[in-house]
Amino acid sequence: MPSFRIMTLNLGGGVKNYLGTPETSAEKGALINQLVSKLKPDFLGVQEIAQYTDEDGQLHSMVSQIQQAGHFPSVFYGETLSMKRHMQVKKDLMINAVFNDWWDWSKGNAVFSRYPFCRLSDERYVGHPRNLPLFQPLSYEGTRDTDPRYVILTRLQTTPFPYVMNLHLSTLVGERGKTVWQDVIDAARLTRAQQIQKVIGLVDEHVLQRGLPLILMGDFNALPGEYTLKQMLEEERGFLRLVPSNDAASHTSAGLVDHIFISPAARLKSYSCEVIDDDLAHAVSDHLPVIAEIVLE
Repeated sequence: MPSFRIMTLNLGGGVKNYLGTPETSAEKGALINQLVSKLKPDFLGVQEIAQYTDEDGQLHSMVSQIQQAGHFPSVFYGETLSMKRHMQVKKDLMINAVFNDWWDWSKGNAVFSRYPFCRLSDERYVGHPRNLPLFQPLSYEGTRDTDPRYVILTRLQTTPFPYVMNLHLSTLVGERGKTVWQDVIDAARLTRAQQIQKVIGLVDEHVLQRGLPLILMGDFNALPGEYTLKQMLEEERGFLRLVPSNDAASHTSAGLVDHIFISPAARLKSYSCEVIDDDLAHAVSDHLPVIAEIVLE
């Protein structure tokens, strides 16, 4: 039976430093390269990955950097936020970008694979991942409340041709931190539930109802017991969350909010899962990688 080494990582903390001075960019880039080279995933889903185009038209991309470091032949970047579409004077990064003569800046999600991507409809042919919206605000106001949210949907051209989704769900200002409000916590959980309902709607007829293998990964911004995960995915739809063998939080303050799910559970023959909690991982981002070895029927 085929085995896969899969990994999810939010690079938000890494992005903040990567887009600083050339010196900090080089240092952060080297750390990211080292981490990817060390862990060697077959499939990597990342969130909050960034790139920008300078005055001379040169693209500075974390995507190409990770692709080269991990020797991934297949890669796809799905933009969620950009200067061209969402210019906002409340966001310091965008203002600094203007005065650093950047022509554009964007961030989003990305997937990297040692296997080719195939068509969603027919595994015999090479295809392309899709970047699909889960939440698009009427206007971007420079805060996480109005951050657009997307999911990348793809399929791997290797037996048993699993579908893969890489996502980043919402969190709201006031949900976490020194001061929190219960009404904001409730609103954030409702927002995530609505986004997960859209995820399920995307794949229900063509994947879930047909019992085809699906790997769902990313930064859910939700703890394992939240309704969005426990009830909507696991109890109602039969997803299996891969439980890390070590008791480690994947985010320094939010807890275990990065996850990998498999559907249907019966297709998963064995797995091991771990939150990578070491000095290198902590140096790369405020999130820690979640990595799993899975064997699919």
